[in-house]
Amino acid sequence: MRIVDGNIFEAMRLVLPEHREVMKREAVAARRRKMPVVSEDAWSEMEYVLQEALEYQLPVAVSLFHPLEDRVLIGVPSTRNGGLFLQTAEGVDRIEMSKVLNIIACE
Repeated sequence: MRIVDGNIFEAMRLVLPEHREVMKREAVAARRRKMPVVSEDAWSEMEYVLQEALEYQLPVAVSLFHPLEDRVLIGVPSTRNGGLFLQTAEGVDRIEMSKVLNIIACE
């Protein structure tokens, strides 16, 4: 393809491996997000849902923050040694409350 055909980027396909790695790192860095602030009302609602789930062993969906993509875990919550754990189909996961975005009851 020639540059005069109109597509200048098609003619510039050669990228050095070092540059390709830098481009990949920059693309990942551009997708990173910051932790949103959860309101007091939302915390109160999540606390209520969590208390009900703990008392009656009901399943919940917990959304956890991750800089690239949020993670959603579904399972039955329990507390041990002052920590919150979620019994999922894959096993037991420890929940970091600082990363919790939302807790909703599952039916």
